[in-house]
Amino acid sequence: MNRTNLDAQSSTPPAPEVIEAMRPYLSGNFAAAASAHYSGKQVRKAIERAREQIAAAISASDVEEIILTGSGTEANNLAIKGILAARKPFGNHVISTPLDHPSVWFSIQSMISQGFEHGVWEVDGVGRLPGIESLGEKLRQDTILASVPVSTPELGIVQPIHPISEWLEREGIALMLDATTAGGWTPLDVATLKPSLMSLSPHRFHGPKGVGVLYKRRGVSLVPLIHGGNQEFGLRAGTENVASIVGAGKAFELMSGILDERIENACKLQTFLLREIKTKIPSTGIIGPAPGKDRLSNQLNIVFEGVEGEALMLMTNVRGLDCHTGISCVNRHMESNRIPEATGLPDDLFRSSLLLSWHEEHTMADLRGAVEIIAACVGKLREMSPVWNNLQRGRMPSRLSLLPETVKSS
Repeated sequence: MNRTNLDAQSSTPPAPEVIEAMRPYLSGNFAAAASAHYSGKQVRKAIERAREQIAAAISASDVEEIILTGSGTEANNLAIKGILAARKPFGNHVISTPLDHPSVWFSIQSMISQGFEHGVWEVDGVGRLPGIESLGEKLRQDTILASVPVSTPELGIVQPIHPISEWLEREGIALMLDATTAGGWTPLDVATLKPSLMSLSPHRFHGPKGVGVLYKRRGVSLVPLIHGGNQEFGLRAGTENVASIVGAGKAFELMSGILDERIENACKLQTFLLREIKTKIPSTGIIGPAPGKDRLSNQLNIVFEGVEGEALMLMTNVRGLDCHTGISCVNRHMESNRIPEATGLPDDLFRSSLLLSWHEEHTMADLRGAVEIIAACVGKLREMSPVWNNLQRGRMPSRLSLLPETVKSS
């Protein structure tokens, strides 16, 4: 059976160039980078080259602003816990959003036991942060950090970062950007966005797993989480995962050269997929903003009215389609209601949806085949659905009207 994987928001295949760049460090060049001998110095040069590639791709001014970690989750933990601990003498209040990834949300919660207080900046029905004035109302004299996700997978929303960063810079408040799901799919120029900290996850744009990146602006202080050696400028002790670091550097280099083309192609696939679904499957809508500048170009979270999303995911999986339910597995397990509650949307709309995401190796033929599988499975499930039966008989109203910027099919 030929399989189609439309779960690029979770991970993407390493690019061939990435695999080739990693190969020498999985076999011959096995030395530890901390070693003072010739082989160790060659490995150290490879790590520093990767750091240069990453810095160039996001317009960092100094390679020492690039901290290499074991994952995006670790980068978020180091950013949140590290800066709060370092700035505790200046205040104890942090503000974030209800759309935080669990690695951000629970990092903040863990610091409450150390005397920190957490304020939440609410969002509207598509997940968009409101005007700067509302942020000003949330800030206090003891606010030392604001954390904002650049994008949110379940909603596809891309936040307006530049005015937020300008406001916070004037107020002298540090800004942490969680770009772990946005990297590779939207411009992330730190010279323009001006964050104090920004996390990235290379495996979401054709890099390897087992490595994360934290941008730390020059002059920003962090308290390390892991103690031991002096790796990563004393902020992340432990022997480096050299092959993955080298692969990450190559992924950043590739991304910086084709980002505009990648976004343009992803937008074409997004338009095509939405048209195919509207044409072939009645009573559907999308969660989050309409396609355009406010939405990631490589995903759609689509509601199929009268269908249970997990059953639909399992049925499509049997037929060769890998995709996600409308709320990510991590969120369903740990914080099932936070995003629906934040947007004011009923939980059942998320439970009736599939999150489909793609990358540049996908074609319109791939998406057309996926829609055929989904349409067949939706039809089967609706035949068995009492909710769908009641909708068809007019015994209950459609829930699609609750989607604030829905794109509905008749």
